[in-house]
Formats: sequence, structure tokens, C-alpha cells
Amino acid sequence: MARGAVAGSVAAAGFGDADEVLREVLRRTEASYLAAGDDLVASVDLLRLLGGQFDRLRVTFGPENGDRLAALIDGTRDHVGQVQAGFDSFLAASDSLRLAVRGVRVEVADLDRVVRTIANVSINARIQGNGLIPPRPQVTAFIERLAVMAAEAEGILAEVREAMSVIGADMAAMEEVTQELREELGHRVLPALGRFGRVAEGVLSRQGELARTNAALAGQMEMIDADVARLVIGLQSGDATRQRLEAVRGILAEARSGDRDEALLLELTQALVAHAVETAGAEIAVSVRTAESVRAEAEQTVAKARSFYLAPAASTGGVEAFDGALDRVRGRLDEMRQRAVDLRERLGTILKHETALRQIGHQVRLSGLNAVLICAKLGEEGRALRELAQWLRTLTDESDAIVLRLQEVLGRTAALADGLGGDRIAGLDAALQGFFADAGSLGAVMADIGQGRGDAARLFDAAGQSLPLRLRQAEQHLLRFQLLLREMAFVDAALAARRAMLGPRPPLDAEGAARMLALRKGYTMQSERDLHDRIVGGALASGVEGAALAVAAAVPTAPVAAGDDLDDILF
Repeated sequence: MARGAVAGSVAAAGFGDADEVLREVLRRTEASYLAAGDDLVASVDLLRLLGGQFDRLRVTFGPENGDRLAALIDGTRDHVGQVQAGFDSFLAASDSLRLAVRGVRVEVADLDRVVRTIANVSINARIQGNGLIPPRPQVTAFIERLAVMAAEAEGILAEVREAMSVIGADMAAMEEVTQELREELGHRVLPALGRFGRVAEGVLSRQGELARTNAALAGQMEMIDADVARLVIGLQSGDATRQRLEAVRGILAEARSGDRDEALLLELTQALVAHAVETAGAEIAVSVRTAESVRAEAEQTVAKARSFYLAPAASTGGVEAFDGALDRVRGRLDEMRQRAVDLRERLGTILKHETALRQIGHQVRLSGLNAVLICAKLGEEGRALRELAQWLRTLTDESDAIVLRLQEVLGRTAALADGLGGDRIAGLDAALQGFFADAGSLGAVMADIGQGRGDAARLFDAAGQSLPLRLRQAEQHLLRFQLLLREMAFVDAALAARRAMLGPRPPLDAEGAARMLALRKGYTMQSERDLHDRIVGGALASGVEGAALAVAAAVPTAPVAAGDDLDDILF
């Protein structure tokens, strides 16, 4: 049977007598209720789907998720502090290393100056020694040893200068990396971490509001669900109406033209029609009002839910927002670590020459002392050479002091390089890794919350169109049936016209009473039996004496027996 819309007047559609109209009304009644039932069942399915979404959101916005979110926010906040502290410590260590390398450069420059001066003294000593006549072998030996030691010292200084040149390039590269880290980490990553934490705190602060709003919307939707369920149950009235109209058709079929009981049957049919229309009208009016109310409430609630869940949430940006920046920072830290290792090796290159320089200085000092003694025996002729030898002692004393300072500053610089390449970078890297681990979990929780809201928004966006539409269609089907009841006026008019043509009804005889009793057994509702008894009882009161037994059976004075009840049930 078709379940489409029911529209148009039955009488205007060309249906002739009352039975044809009744048959069409029955068809359209069933179609209306079946279509309304389909829409209400679809509405129930949608409401169940929304109920499941509310249950999921109840977990998403629940206290357990809130506690986890709070714990992750605290952990992330601690890691942000550790990252900031680690970065500050790294910058301080980098500055200290730069100053220490500058100190090494100063000492190396001083040592270079002293060694060059010793080389110049060696040249002057050779000039002075060559001027002695006759030559003095001891002076010549001193001059030769001094030249060799000066050349050896200059060779060592050349290696030191080369190492310092490379160290200078390393420090320039490290300074460039430090500046990039300052820009990347200080100006981008750390502010991004702070914003991420603040967004997470904002999400946490809204958890309570989200939970309360979700609970309120869920409560409203549950009430709508209950109302729709009652509407579905109320559709049983359509089956009751169908049974009443079937009863009307059954009685009307008995009222054949020329039948002795035609008048009574027509009166009975008219009464049953009026009863069916009145009862169905009251029931459908309640159903229509309920459907209208439920539909309006559903539209309002779904619109509120759509507005709430579609409201733009604060964008977390996710961990992905600074994932790339963190990778770049960690890459720069690895580069910085390697630079520090290289710097440490080059400092070691300088440091390993410290012993040789000290030994050269000691030998130069001894040679100078011997030269002073030798030149003293030469008198005025060896005075200039003696002054050069005494100057050598001063230079070697200065060289020893420089080497001691250089040894100290090299040790301090090496320790700073080890600390920068080890603890400082490792600490900052560990803080970044710790943050990234907690931030990843925090981002996942926030993504779940955002996903939950997004899913709810999409579902309510779809339900915002489907649910009210289904309820509106169900309401329209019920309204069509309400209008359809007016068509019964045509049936009533046709019955009244037939009855008017018959005149007074004859008394009901025993056969007629038995017939009425048989018709009575076909009713499915007590109200129909009561109505039947009132109409038929009046006819029996004026009937023949032989109908007495039928009267007793037709108008019971005691409650209906169990057997009669079974006969009255429509399977």
C-alpha cells in the first residue's frame, strides 16, 4: 500500500456512494499513519544517534579527561620553564666561552710578541757576536743555540696561530648558530610554547562549561526523544480509527436496499460514523499539538546545539605548529655540540705546546745567564752583548708568566667548551624532548576535544536539517488525516439522505435481534458495543414478544463473560 502524501477531497475525486468514500478514507488513513510512522521512526533513529554523540561528549568533557588535561598542562608548563632555563644557561655558557676564547687570544698575542722579540734579540746578538775580534767560540755557540731555540719557538707559535685562526672561525660559526638559536628558540619557539600552554589552559577552563552545556542539551534531547516515543505510541490511535471505520463499513454493507432492518442499520451506521469521527478527531488533535510542540522544541534544541558546537574554538595549532621549529633547534644544537668538540680539540692542540714553550724559555734563560757571564769577561767590548743577554732573562720571565696564564685560560676555556657541548646542550635538548613528549600527549587530548566538538558540529549540522524535516513531515501527515476526517461529513449526509427516504423503522423481530447480536460481536471496542446497545436497544423495546431472548443476549446486565472478550479481540 502506498505511503505517500494524502491530499485532495475524496468527494471531489469522484467517489460516488458512502461506501466508496469510506473505502478511500480508510486507504488514506492507513497511508497517512504509515507515512507518519516512517518519519517518526526515522526521527527516533536520529535521536538515538544524537544520544550516542552526547554520551561520547560526556566522556570527552568529563572530569577524568579534565584531570588528565590539567596534569599534562602542569607537566608542559614545567617543561617550558626548563626549556627557558636551559636556553638561558646555554646562552650564558656561550657568552662565557666567547670571553674565555678572547682571553686565550690575548695571551697568545702576548706570547707571540715575546717570541718575536726573542727572535729579534737573537738577530742582534748574532750581529754583536760577529763584531767581536777575534771571534769568541763560546759567544758563537750561545748565538747559534739562541737562533735554534727562537726558530723552534716561532714554529710552535705558527701552529698556535693556525689553531687560533681555526678557533676564530669556529667561534664565528658558533656565534652565528647562537644567534640563530636566539632567533628561533627565543623569538619563535618559546613564545609558541607559551601560547600553546595558554590555549591548553583555556581549553581546560572551558571544560566545565562544555560539560554543563552538553548535559543540558542532552537532557533536552532526551525529553524530545521521550515525546517522540509517545507520539509513536500515539499512532496506535490510527489503527483504532481504522478498526472503527471498518466496523462502519461492515454495518453499512448489511444495510442493503429493501432490507427489513435497513433503517436501523443506517441509524446505527450514522451513530458509529459520528462516534469514529469524534473519537479520532480528539485523538488526532492531541497528536498534532504534540507533534507541533516536539518539532518546535527539536528545531530550537538542534539549532542551539549547532550554534554551540560550531562556535570556533581557540586554535591550538597542535604540536605540529612548532614541530618544525623544534627540529631546527635540535639540529642547530647538534651543530653547536660538534663545534664545541672541535673547539676543545684545537684548544688541546695549543695546550700540548705549553710544555715545549716552557722548556724553550728555560733553555733561553740558561743560555742568557751563561752569555752574561761570558760577556762580563770581555769588558767594554762585550757590554752590548751582555745587555742583550740580560734582556733575554726579562723576556723569558715574561714568557713564563704568559705561558702560565695561557695554561690557566686554556684549561678554563676547555672546561667551558666541554660544558657547553655536554651538559648545557644536553640539558636544553632533554628539556625540549621532555616538553615535546608531554606536549604531544596534551596536543592529542586537545585534538580529541576538538575532534569531539567537530564531530558533534557535523552531526548536529546534518541533524539540524533531517530531524526537524522528519518531524515536520510527520506533523503534516497527521494534519492531512485531521483534514480527512472532514470527508466523513459526505458519508453522514449520504446516510442521512438514504434514511430520510425510508420513513419510520419497523419493529425488530427475533431474527433481526439475532442479526444485531451477531453484528455486535464483531466490534473490537467497548464504546462501540455501548453505542450499538443504545441504538439497538431502542428498537428492541418496540419489538415483538418473541424477541425477548434476543433482548437478553443483546443487552447484557452483567459484565461480559471471558468468552465474549475473546470474541471481541481483533487479531
